Amino acid sequence: MKTDWRAPPSFGLLPLLLALLAGCGPTTGGTGTGEGAITVASFGASATSTCSAPFAGALACGTTSLAPASPAQLPGTAPVVFVGDGASGAYVLTMQDNHALLQSRCSAARFEGEFGLLPGGEARFLGGWTGAGQAATWRAQLWLQAVPGRDDALLLQVLDADGRALLGPLSLRRVAAVPTDAPACP
Repeated sequence: MKTDWRAPPSFGLLPLLLALLAGCGPTTGGTGTGEGAITVASFGASATSTCSAPFAGALACGTTSLAPASPAQLPGTAPVVFVGDGASGAYVLTMQDNHALLQSRCSAARFEGEFGLLPGGEARFLGGWTGAGQAATWRAQLWLQAVPGRDDALLLQVLDADGRALLGPLSLRRVAAVPTDAPACP
């Protein structure tokens, strides 16, 4: 006597599988390819002004008042540009208002996010990171620190959502504009 080992049709499982895969995305800890914006709130954080940051001395803050002009607008920095020193010269960081964009001039690596205050009290840019050769965008944090004794320099590190280092630390210096010369790429 032979046993029939054929599997029954699983058409009923297909909608369930598709629903589960649709839940994957950058704000759910999934692959990063799903829909959904990466926002300050998705980190459990609240938006705050870059002009209140410990590194605000390196920015172009026009006011010392941290009271927002309206609930939707927190005062932030005028446009500023930082370029990596030495081996990190392939990176450009631009900040305006409470927004930061870090881009590699040698690859597609980039971070983009808004300044926020995490529940533990840490102030960081919170947003998305796309590493070199990475197709998806992941939730990430951009940590900046002032360089003691220099008001034109910052230390930078990109961290994943759990605080593990993805890039850096990098040393950056403030410049007047985004460089047009080709960087020394590794």
